Amino acid sequence: MKTILEAISLEMIRLDEFHYPEEQLQSKWFGNEPATTDAIQQAEERLQVTLPEDYKEFLAIANGFHAFSDIEPTFHTVAYIDYLKNKDAELIQIWKETGNEDIAHVLTQSILIAGFEEEQQFLIIPPSEENKHWRYWKFASWFPGEEPFDNLEDYFENALEFLNETE
Repeated sequence: MKTILEAISLEMIRLDEFHYPEEQLQSKWFGNEPATTDAIQQAEERLQVTLPEDYKEFLAIANGFHAFSDIEPTFHTVAYIDYLKNKDAELIQIWKETGNEDIAHVLTQSILIAGFEEEQQFLIIPPSEENKHWRYWKFASWFPGEEPFDNLEDYFENALEFLNETE
């Protein structure tokens, strides 16, 4: 996953869509310092869940990552992640009120790891009786529903492909 994040960082420099701090330009890295094992364990205790291994791998590489386009979400530090219902209960209510109870139910279970107060969010959804594995969704209110990914690496690979195609 680190190789993909490094390639995304290089593409971000090439595309020059944002004004980046000189330190990030020099290091060619747009991730935060890695999360400590203690910080990850504290988040798991606070959320009362064991986070998926690929997300913990990401955190061990970068405890947060800068948005790589004007519509993609910024990945938050592990101390900031929380259930979507605690960060944006209004979004869940809107989905309920529009007759999308199934989506609203999943959103209630979701953990927001990227995109708070941004156009898109990235959510991880813990296993449940209906779904035995973690699910990964990019989600936006202006997009008709979720965009699922197999795992976090799949999302970053998809993002890198998108950046490579951008002129």
